[in-house]
Parts: sequence; structure tokens; C-alpha cells
Amino acid sequence: MLSEGQKIGLENKDIVLINDSFGALTAALLDFKPHSVINNQSQLKATRINLENAGVDISEFKYSNPLKLSVDEVDLAMIKIPKSADLFQLYIQQLYLKCKDDSVILCGFMTRNFTTRWKEIAEQYFEEVSQSLAVKKARLLILKSPRKEVEMAPFFQAVKNDLGLNLKQYAGVFSAAKVDPATQLLLENLPEVGESSQVLDLACGNGVIAAYIRSRSSDCALTVLDDSYLAISSAKLNLGKENAAYSWSDSVKASSSKKFDFVFCNPPFHFEYENTIEISLRLFEQTAQVLSSTGKFYLVANTHLNYRSHLSRIFTQARQVVQSGKYEVICCEGIL
Repeated sequence: MLSEGQKIGLENKDIVLINDSFGALTAALLDFKPHSVINNQSQLKATRINLENAGVDISEFKYSNPLKLSVDEVDLAMIKIPKSADLFQLYIQQLYLKCKDDSVILCGFMTRNFTTRWKEIAEQYFEEVSQSLAVKKARLLILKSPRKEVEMAPFFQAVKNDLGLNLKQYAGVFSAAKVDPATQLLLENLPEVGESSQVLDLACGNGVIAAYIRSRSSDCALTVLDDSYLAISSAKLNLGKENAAYSWSDSVKASSSKKFDFVFCNPPFHFEYENTIEISLRLFEQTAQVLSSTGKFYLVANTHLNYRSHLSRIFTQARQVVQSGKYEVICCEGIL
């Protein structure tokens, strides 16, 4: 992929890896002590499992979160470019702040996914931005020579809404510009939540569902859970510390010590360039285990996903509350 003149040595380099989904690069480069930037808890789990399976002492695995890179300098960074251009910019900006004059950033992508926005972002921070030759339909953006003066992008932005909520979120969190229509439909059809209720906002994103419930029921106990570190950090911006618990996890089991009166969810089925309902189905099964005896699980989803047929195998009741266009709100209760 790199030409002979572009080859980069790894010895004695401070190496940073970003978006290394299952830890493949981490394992391959472990002799060079790379530092990983982890956003998803599922990535952290997978990396640790794969390192252990390879017989590696995971104490050698060093990582930090996307908002605070725990490295002094970066000689070489390797990124699998995420689908979100805003998230790509956050990663590039964070690396830029740690770069030296001779630092190199290699950004991998599938050729079919290329967008000129990636190149525009890279050129905001680096003088030299070039592309490698393609190998097996994959390419690299190669970034060199950090610019001397750069206008920094804000770490978080406001989310437009007509809910009377002041919402903020970090880059790469679902529905950055405004509250998405599916979530809006769920919010318009929420049940009454009592002041003493235990509530879980599952796959919370920026915490908009929890924030809306808090605006109507100020004393209920809120728990928010998401696989994304940036999502949980966004929810903290919007909810604060009072009566709120935060769980950076890809599993409802992380909150299994509680029994919830209500669980609310706009379940994800887009994962980068892949669509799948398997992760959501696993979350549904786990949700059944954390509901109180009278608890209710409300979710909103595209009707074409046919979630009710799956939910009816887990809950005694899975009824449609409302349908609007391609979205439906479903209420589940009782465990089979």
C-alpha cells in the first residue's frame, strides 16, 4: 500500500492507534508498545479478549479515551476512518495537538466509502495530505507536516430541538444536528413516570430521553447506558450528577443490580457501514432481566425491522402504542 519511499519504521516510535475495532493492530504491534484510543466499551472488551487469547499480558495494553489522549507526543498514528466526519475531525484534532514536525498519521479506509470531506478535514491540520495506492480496495490518507496555526473545532455542539431542552453532545454521537424523528415520536408517547421511579435510558446517546423525563419528573432516579464513551460523556453534559448514574457499557448486565420501573430505548441498528439487529436483540433479552415485576419497556424502531415478533418471544406482551410513518413505539411487559 505504501510505496518504497513512503515506508515508515516503527522502532522507537510513540505509536497511537484509533478505531482499532477488535484490537488486531494492537496485537500485531504490541512489541512496539502502541497506545490505543478507545471510544466503545465493546472495542475494549474485544481487544482484551483477543490479547488474552494470544497469550499476551493485558497489563501491557495501554489506552485512553477520545477526549483526553494520555500520551505526551505522537510519532506515528494509525486510524481506521470512522463513518462520522465529525468524529474523524475530533480524532485528527486530538492527534494534531500531540504531533511533532515529523509526525505521520496514516488513515485507512475502503475506497468505496471515500468522501472529499475527509481530505478537507485533514488539510485543516496538515500541510501534506496524500493518498496511497489501493490494495484490495483499501487506501490510506497520509498526513504530514502539522500546520503552525489551526482554528480549533469546538469539542461539543448544541443539538436543536423544540422540547425546551438545552442539549449538547460530542462529535460522533447519534443525531448531532437535532433530535431524530424516531426519538421524537417516543418522547411524544411517553407514559407518566412517577417521582420515585427507577428509569433506564438504554443506548442513551446524548441522554435526550433521560433529560426529557427529568424535565417532567425531577426526582426520579435515572440510569443511562451506552457503548460509546462520547455518548456517556454527552449525557453527563445534559443531566449532571443529581439522581443520575452513568454506565459506559455494551451490556444491560452492567446495571443488573437495579430493577427498573421503566426502560426506554431507541435501539441502534446502524454500526458504521453495517446494519444488524443482532445487538439490539441481545439488549432486549438483557432488558427483560432488569425490569421490576410491574416494569415496562418502551422502544421506538423502524417498522420494517419487525421487532414485535422478536419481543413477543421474550415478553408476555409486546403491543404497538403508536405508529407514525415508518416508525412505531412498542411497549413490552411481563417476562416469559
